[in-house]
Amino acid sequence: MVTIAVYLPDDGSVPQPLGEASAQHALTHCIQDSGSGRVQVVTMANVSQHIDLALQLIGESVRIAGSWATVNGQRMSSLVALWNRLDCYRQSLDAPDPPVFCASKAAALQATVGCSVASCAAPCQFLCRECTLIGIHPPTAIVQPETQVLAVLGEIDWCPNLRRPPHR
Repeated sequence: MVTIAVYLPDDGSVPQPLGEASAQHALTHCIQDSGSGRVQVVTMANVSQHIDLALQLIGESVRIAGSWATVNGQRMSSLVALWNRLDCYRQSLDAPDPPVFCASKAAALQATVGCSVASCAAPCQFLCRECTLIGIHPPTAIVQPETQVLAVLGEIDWCPNLRRPPHR
């Protein structure tokens, strides 16, 4: 399960979704003390079920100076980066085979930017194609330590599409 927490300055700035009745069962809202003062924390624990609401919350929070977010406790570099990754995940939900959808997005990006690694088979557009070829492991083996590090650095390690299927 993916949990997103958005941290907002405690100055009365509140994104629109917090006032909507439909959002009240999906979001929790509290005030916390942080190292830089009090912040409002808006948490969504089941992002997959409320992904459009999560995108709206993040999109509106971008306009509030000093806002930031975490995914499963990991701080994101920016709300825009989170929005882009979450929107990509949302698009994959309608695909018959999400991992294939993700790989095709990565291949399209590779073609657009002119990536020089002809054998690239990155499982995600947010993973560096050249870096996924470190060592002799297949690039789709997300369980390999090198690729796991890239997923963390690419701020996409939370994505359910990157999870290895259980052994049978």
